[in-house]
Amino acid sequence: MTTLNARSLAVSVCALLIGGSHLAGAQDLSRYREVAFGSSVSAVAAITGTKAEDVKVLHQRPALIQELVWRPQYAISRPVGRSEAVREVSLRFYDDKLFSLIVVYDARLVQGLTNADIIAAVSAVYGPATLTRAASQPPVPAPAGSINGTTAIARWQDTDYEFTLMREVYPETFRLLGVSRELAIAARAADVEATRLDPLGAAPKHGERKPNSRSRDAHRAQRERRTAAPSRRILAREDPRAGRISRAEQAREHRPSITA
Repeated sequence: MTTLNARSLAVSVCALLIGGSHLAGAQDLSRYREVAFGSSVSAVAAITGTKAEDVKVLHQRPALIQELVWRPQYAISRPVGRSEAVREVSLRFYDDKLFSLIVVYDARLVQGLTNADIIAAVSAVYGPATLTRAASQPPVPAPAGSINGTTAIARWQDTDYEFTLMREVYPETFRLLGVSRELAIAARAADVEATRLDPLGAAPKHGERKPNSRSRDAHRAQRERRTAAPSRRILAREDPRAGRISRAEQAREHRPSITA
């Protein structure tokens, strides 16, 4: 393949995978298409055409972690007749700042494209890539006990941002992972702390209500009763006298009172 043909293929694949509008800002790792790292939830929702109710709260403390899923294939703003290879983009926010995104490509639309094709397409936007050893190798079989396997094949990075291209076995497709280094460090620390904190502080799932102190006390008392019951039965078996005393006391409690 000539250099010109290779470049033409890269540009056409790039328009399919990344979006042609971002070509003008080549090698700008601070954004994916029109979405910039550090943007607020409302700003990203406005750009992608998603809705506020699509935002999912993952953690509320020690920091607010939110997730928004964008499906460009169903976007109203997509030009008529233009193919869209991106199946979905998962965007995550740390205290209302976009810190990471995961781009998943439609397996049907990247079928037949090689590692080199995808790397060339992404490099047309983000510049020269740092290739891994797996870039020149066929897909790695999934690990034992798993139906899927993911392998990093290329990276684009600078001091502030990083994109990693991953190849998946089943379905046979690609993922592009992007992060803001500074925000991602803070988000990871918050995520670790969130799992350490009382689970009752986690965000309630859709349709659930966060338990109040009265319901927590009731659940605690119920657990204590369940724990104490086996202990009483074991004591009665090991000490018959204790069991007789207990039954006698029980009989006295239920004896009807007699008055003169």
